[in-house]
Amino acid sequence: MKSDVVVVGGGLAGLATAALLAREGKSVVVLEKGNQPGGRAYTYAEKGFTLNYGPHAVYNPDTGPVANVIERLGCAPLAYGRPDPAMSFWSDGDRLAAISDKPTSLLTTGLFPLASRVQLGKLMLAFRMAKVDRLGDLTYGEWVKQQTGDERVRRFALAFATLNTYTRPSAELSAKFLLQHVQRTLFSKEGVGYMNGGWGAMYRAFIDVLTSNGGRLITGANADAFEMNGSSVTAVVAAGERYEAGVFVCALAPQDAPALAPQGSPLAADLARWANVQDVRALCIDLGFSRRVRTESKLVFDIERDLYYSLHSEVTPDLAPEGAQLLHAMAYLSADDASSDAALATRRADLTDGLDRWFAGWRDAIVVERVLPNVRVASLRRTPEQTDAHAVPLQVPSAENLYFAGDARDVPYVLADISLASAIEVADAIVAAPATVRTAEAIPA
Repeated sequence: MKSDVVVVGGGLAGLATAALLAREGKSVVVLEKGNQPGGRAYTYAEKGFTLNYGPHAVYNPDTGPVANVIERLGCAPLAYGRPDPAMSFWSDGDRLAAISDKPTSLLTTGLFPLASRVQLGKLMLAFRMAKVDRLGDLTYGEWVKQQTGDERVRRFALAFATLNTYTRPSAELSAKFLLQHVQRTLFSKEGVGYMNGGWGAMYRAFIDVLTSNGGRLITGANADAFEMNGSSVTAVVAAGERYEAGVFVCALAPQDAPALAPQGSPLAADLARWANVQDVRALCIDLGFSRRVRTESKLVFDIERDLYYSLHSEVTPDLAPEGAQLLHAMAYLSADDASSDAALATRRADLTDGLDRWFAGWRDAIVVERVLPNVRVASLRRTPEQTDAHAVPLQVPSAENLYFAGDARDVPYVLADISLASAIEVADAIVAAPATVRTAEAIPA
């Protein structure tokens, strides 16, 4: 099969890239190894509940990368529920209280004693005023220690970073990476949105644009290998079929990309550095309740144990039947947690203990239950070392017609925003360099 572009990977990055290129008139084929598209954005319905692949949120939903892709595709704007920070509660020892970025909340929250509230206000100012380009390889934990000696405020700052990046321990994060995100989102009037209809509403829009412009999405097509001629990729073999194109886009996790390169090739050498990149993982329990088990708060974050509980349907009601609730519970995992069965069992017990503590009667209300015991939520743990050495570039020197998209790319966003920002960059690069793109008709038989 011949096309202008073959995209390997049918997650958010791959589908967005493919849709953008198809709209520009390219013939595009997307190869997805799973039976369903969407990747980690996969959404499905069960007993009236709409479940994402664990908890999801969109930052700056009106102007961020998600909105940019949707606008460029000519799709109708996506709709969101907007969580109220005043209904988001934080637990620290025997204290449970709401806190938001509003000055009055910082001064009145019951999460801290008065002296700590003052320190928290100073920390929020430091977030706003930080010169991120001067932070070098400083870790976020080191930066927090420079800002305050108050242990309560430090714990909150680390928990806040975990909530926003899914990374445990967040102290190891690149300070530059985290503070760029905070400055872009914390002080934005847009805040966070939970997508109506789940994330399927977004990737189905991508698929609609792709297919309506002549593109093809092929599921059950696990890519085995790239074929090369010199420094050009000529085809990819997937499920026994050869897919030829002028340009290729790899939208796989970086850990999976090296297996596609011909053994001993320069491309194999270029991609080898990603084989053992540390990712970000979590243990998730998604629960559909027959009734509303808690209404006075929509989110609870346990600072001591890095546990997250979000009643997404209280913010976006169409995720659950009327009168019911959808809860996403998550225990963030360190690299050591993710590699140990005993540690995973402990983290699951922690998460269940929190359900018992914060959602009384939850066991009797379960209608739908799904456990994701050790799921990858981001492909690259954004420590200074990994960000500098292992973030994936737009291209590598050994393959002139191979591009990379996905959440491990070297663009200054977080999580899914990285995937979508990289999709825009890849599509623009391919369209702007037509000499590198042979049309399907021009590819030799």
